[in-house]
Amino acid sequence: MTGSVARCALAGALALALAACAGGADQPAPGEGGDGVRGPITVFAAASLTEAFTRLGDEFEAAHPGTTVTFSFAGSSALATQVNQGAPAA
Repeated sequence: MTGSVARCALAGALALALAACAGGADQPAPGEGGDGVRGPITVFAAASLTEAFTRLGDEFEAAHPGTTVTFSFAGSSALATQVNQGAPAA
């Protein structure tokens, strides 16, 4: 993959991950305005994505005031163990 294609794919993957993790009690009710994204977001991701996802997380927080993105970076099996043992993913 070329650098720009890889960055676009990575940005798309992060956007989907953040959108999937963004639900919860901190969301405004339909019709309350805003983009509906605020509050804490936890993303579990491969350790190899640390630099790119951290940068994208900072950009996401800047674009969505009121959000806080927290990452858990590790290998796939460690991430699966964390989630299976009840780590909060939203």
